[in-house]
Amino acid sequence: MSEIKYIQSELDTHIYSELKKTAEKKGISIKEAIREAVLEWVRDKSGFDKKDPFFRMHTFRASKDLSEKHDEIYNED
Repeated sequence: MSEIKYIQSELDTHIYSELKKTAEKKGISIKEAIREAVLEWVRDKSGFDKKDPFFRMHTFRASKDLSEKHDEIYNED
């Protein structure tokens, strides 16, 4: 599994508001929206082969209570 890096940034209030509104329309979190935006930017700007399987990865989405219900969901008794 790859290592995760945490980042922090600032956004203009208007851009943040639009980001939040758009993420809500899509039914995703702001965090997921930012990941998608960064992945798209990397695909576009990197100069790497866009057909590379790495760039076709999808972000992982899970319900907010996954950590609480992990055993219930993944228990295969």
